[in-house]
Amino acid sequence: MQINLTPDYSLLAIMVIFILNYLIVRKFFLQPINQVIEARETEVRSANEIYEQSMLRFQEATTQMEENLHAARHAAADVRDRFRREAAAYRTTVVTKTHDDANGIISEADEKLTGDVAAARAKIVTESEALARLAAERILGRPV
Repeated sequence: MQINLTPDYSLLAIMVIFILNYLIVRKFFLQPINQVIEARETEVRSANEIYEQSMLRFQEATTQMEENLHAARHAAADVRDRFRREAAAYRTTVVTKTHDDANGIISEADEKLTGDVAAARAKIVTESEALARLAAERILGRPV
C-alpha cells in the first residue's frame, strides 16, 4: 500500500474552510474581545490619570491648608503676645496705683495716729496733773 502525498482538492477545501473560520472567529470573537480589553485599558489609564491629578490637587490643597494653618498660628501668637503685653501694662498700672493708694492711706493713718498720740499724751498729762492735785488736796485737806 502506497501513501499518496500529492495534494488534491480536499486540501484546498480545508484551507478555504480554515481561512473562513479564521475570518469569522476574528470578526465576531477576537475583535470584540480586543475592543473590550482596549476599552478597559483605556478606562484604567484614564482612572489612573484622574487619580494622579486628584492626588496632586489634594497635595496642593493640603500644602495650602498647612500654610494657612501656620499663618493662623503665627497670627494667633502675635495676638496672644499683644494681649499679654497689654495685660502686663495694665497689671503694672493697677499695682502702681494700688501701691500709691496704700502709701497714701498709710501716711494719713500715720499722721492721724501721731496726732492722736500727741493728744492722748497731752490729755494724760492734764489728767495726771488734775489727779495729782486732787490727791494732794485730799491728803492735805486743803486746796492746792
